[in-house]
Amino acid sequence: MTSRERVMMTLEHEEPDRIPLDLGSVGSLLVDEVYFQTKKLLGIQGDIEPYRRGSSANYYDERILEALDIDFRHVWLHSPDKPKSVITPDKTVTDEWGITWSSQGSYPEVFPLKEALIKDLEDYMWPFPDKTWDLQEIEKKASSYHNNEYALVAKGVFSGGGILERCCYLRSIDQFFIDLYENEDFARLLIEKVTEVELALWDIYLDAVGPYVDIFQRASDLGTQLSMFISPELFRKFLKPYEMKVMAFIKSKIPRAKYWFHSCGAVADLIEDFIEMGVDILNPVQPTAAGMNSFELKKRFGNRICFHGGIDIQNALPGSLDDVKKEVETRIQAFGPGGGYILAPANHVQNDTPPENVLMLYRHAKKKGTYPIKV
Repeated sequence: MTSRERVMMTLEHEEPDRIPLDLGSVGSLLVDEVYFQTKKLLGIQGDIEPYRRGSSANYYDERILEALDIDFRHVWLHSPDKPKSVITPDKTVTDEWGITWSSQGSYPEVFPLKEALIKDLEDYMWPFPDKTWDLQEIEKKASSYHNNEYALVAKGVFSGGGILERCCYLRSIDQFFIDLYENEDFARLLIEKVTEVELALWDIYLDAVGPYVDIFQRASDLGTQLSMFISPELFRKFLKPYEMKVMAFIKSKIPRAKYWFHSCGAVADLIEDFIEMGVDILNPVQPTAAGMNSFELKKRFGNRICFHGGIDIQNALPGSLDDVKKEVETRIQAFGPGGGYILAPANHVQNDTPPENVLMLYRHAKKKGTYPIKV
């Protein structure tokens, strides 16, 4: 069975030969230190260029994916014509939105619209793409992945995050949340402008890679470890209409593709909304977050949505090899029966995880994830 066949059966809530495996998605990269350690442990020689800079996880290495039998390949929007981020002598990074990121990872330090008034939004230099951007490289890569029978995911038009995060990065988290209550017209117009840029990016992106895409991935981190960032009511009032607008546009261009949505944290109260939005795959189903019990999620929603992720990176992956094995078996028993589960870390694998644990994660998953699942 090919990787694509395995994944597509899973997404139809059927049982393939084994549970599909993923690494390198929006929520399951190896942070750089673990990437280099894992690469060394696997005996992989030679360095590659990072696919991005200014983050804590900057490498997507197909040699590691091959070694671990990963079923997915991810393609980010990239063009030599896309405006380059500017790296300062103190290692901060300023992107094409005017947002300045910390040298310590993916944390904004300068919010260009923090003091803006509503009239300033019309005059801001929004980073709309140019239809003349050269996308031959990613089209060729997408075609190659497709021909090699991987499940192909199109992603990353915002280089991480989604509408909510982009508004917070421009405005600052505290000010944007205040806007939602005290400055509704500003909040709505900011969301609208960010959405317009996202639609334009998806438009040119899918013109290049659309024929090869099996899954498109979007993201908005709506949950914390204990609760949501904003109430379900605010999400439905301000963000959900625009999330659905983007989804509908993408579906108009690639109607057969499945919709993968990433939202960290305690988001159980929004899963019905995600299903209404047309989401086929929910990631990362963080098992340590409030209300995100894997067995309960499968029982409540498992026939209507697929789950991606689930492997605890906070306690299990940094633990012993036996801890890793037990975690793999728990998530497979919870999510695996009847299909609808893709096994992956529940977020970026952090520096406290030994590379031996990364290898054990995927080797044990292949061993225990063969159908029929023994529960």
